[in-house]
Amino acid sequence: MTKAIIFDCFGVLAGSGYKRIYQSVGGNLDKDGDYVDEQLHRSNTGEISNEELNKLVAERIGKTPDEWHQIVEDAEQPNQELLDYIKSLKPNYKIGMLSNAYFGTAKRKFSPEQLALFDEVIVSAEVGMIKPDPAIYRYVAEKLGVKPDECVYIDDLEPYVDGARAVGMQAIHYQQLAQMKKELQEVLAQ
Repeated sequence: MTKAIIFDCFGVLAGSGYKRIYQSVGGNLDKDGDYVDEQLHRSNTGEISNEELNKLVAERIGKTPDEWHQIVEDAEQPNQELLDYIKSLKPNYKIGMLSNAYFGTAKRKFSPEQLALFDEVIVSAEVGMIKPDPAIYRYVAEKLGVKPDECVYIDDLEPYVDGARAVGMQAIHYQQLAQMKKELQEVLAQ
């Protein structure tokens, strides 16, 4: 029986994801994908700051750090339609956010009212674990007071969906809101 629903942040709750933003402004992921992944990993584990990440990626794409920061900020707006849907789930389920991100990211991206929808917000750099490490999925379930097999995890990146499944969570690969809602309702009806 499902007791908790856990959402990824970027690409689900906010924006379309860092690499998609990079690509949308002319970045070549065939050429730069590994570099962007490496810098994201370094930021998401707290090895470099968010400012350093943006500086390194801006240089790679030929933008100033301020230009790139503004592009990312504009693109990573909260998905209000999804947040409204979460309000309808809240009375019946514990709600979590699990994000590979830098310190303080959730507080920068979401208002206090939006963050109040979540029973737990787990950010990789803040807990010293990163998806798809099985430990971070177990950790969020523990913080929510449920077992992994009582959770549904939703992410836009398949490796992270697979990571959740590997610890016994049901998981949905987010592609768009309508598809996710349909699949979630099917899972919740079981």
